Amino acid sequence: MLVPDTEKASEAAQAPSLDRAITAFAGLASGSYYWPEGLLAEQLIAGLASPRHRQQQALPGGRRVLSSYRLPNGGSERSAVLVDDRNGEVLAAALAHRECGVNSASKGCRDDQHAVLSIFLRPGIDRAQAQPLVEWSGKVPKEDLDSGEEEKFEKTEYTTMDAAHTKALPVARPKGFSAAVPLYPRAVVYRTAQDALSDAKAKRVLRLQTVDSVAQVLAFYKKLSPPLEGMQSEVDERSGYVLGSLKGIAFSVNAKVPRDMPAITNIEIEIAE
Repeated sequence: MLVPDTEKASEAAQAPSLDRAITAFAGLASGSYYWPEGLLAEQLIAGLASPRHRQQQALPGGRRVLSSYRLPNGGSERSAVLVDDRNGEVLAAALAHRECGVNSASKGCRDDQHAVLSIFLRPGIDRAQAQPLVEWSGKVPKEDLDSGEEEKFEKTEYTTMDAAHTKALPVARPKGFSAAVPLYPRAVVYRTAQDALSDAKAKRVLRLQTVDSVAQVLAFYKKLSPPLEGMQSEVDERSGYVLGSLKGIAFSVNAKVPRDMPAITNIEIEIAE
């Protein structure tokens, strides 16, 4: 039985470690679930964000299901993870969603009677072992849904996740963004942030995301060959930057960890005007 997780102090202490376990599970995989072309890890973590709706279910064999809702979207967008209590590793994960990230601008989101359940499996974990996630998906209260009616899943998708061998999708540079500026190789386009830029600014600003640390991002640029000319750099606990020029093009790289997403690093590469 899923029960509310009322140990708030324990939740706060466990959240960063669970976030890291999710990024280790999902790696650089990305997709369009809650929003377009985002890191899967970020979307899973976002679906666990609501403190009020956090629940856990102890299972035989030292396993546990942890679940919650995405804020502020209620039960229509929610996540669950199957965790091995012995080592803290995520064995499988699930997103209940409305495909709002898929052509939502033209088609809109699905409704509560045409929901989608996306289940992700670690190599070696089969569908039978992930059955607790299927059972979890059927227990959302009707009053937590927009329609107030019982949720119906039109399709259930299974994907095996092999984070160690999953590369980031190639980044398409915006029109006008110089090909001479190196891009951090283990990152994907931060689509929602990039789309917020004006066309003029997008020619010289590129926003990315990675599950790597700020220090790893900055180290890549500090070790470029040939090195950056006039390089300057600074880093603190949650952010840092490198700036300099390469082949006559001056640019800066800012990396920052969002407070609500401590296992994700946002990167902004800006070419000087």
